Amino acid sequence: MNEYRLKKYQQSVFMVGFMASGKSTIGRLLAKKLERPFLDLDDYIEEKEQKSIKKIFADEGEAYFRELEWKAMLEVTQNFKGVVSLGGGALHNQRVVDHLKLYGLLVFLKTDLNVTVERVLRNKKRPIVLDEHGELKSRETLFNELESLYLKRLELYNQSQIIIESKGNENKDYQVDRVIEKLLRYV
Repeated sequence: MNEYRLKKYQQSVFMVGFMASGKSTIGRLLAKKLERPFLDLDDYIEEKEQKSIKKIFADEGEAYFRELEWKAMLEVTQNFKGVVSLGGGALHNQRVVDHLKLYGLLVFLKTDLNVTVERVLRNKKRPIVLDEHGELKSRETLFNELESLYLKRLELYNQSQIIIESKGNENKDYQVDRVIEKLLRYV
């Protein structure tokens, strides 16, 4: 494997996919292996706004957050070269996909939806796991909501140059090696 070519690659690698797909985890490991900087866009937004994503959604709504996210993406694509983990809803329209492709490669971590549901249920901090009364949703209700949301985004995710399918039980280093193997076909 000629990783030298990949280390000399001057554009960014954008980790995309549905919530709880492992974008940040795999992205950090990938950046370390490639000796490139790593940036999590949600963390970048939280630091810039001095507010959690959850609080931004609660106080201002999704439309406001998506505008913040778009502005953050514009800044990051202009000023950062490395591995960037995007939020699960970052690819919410064609304009975003087209813009990101000008500045790098999109890697879609396509994780089995059942695995996603289990991961999301384990994190009670995610607003989507609670109903309007603050109670934990049933697995079936959550699955149906996530499936609907996922299917709306899938067309945009599938425009990624690289797709890594996961059943959720693969070793993280193995997944990173799969990403690198596919990246080498593009650089």
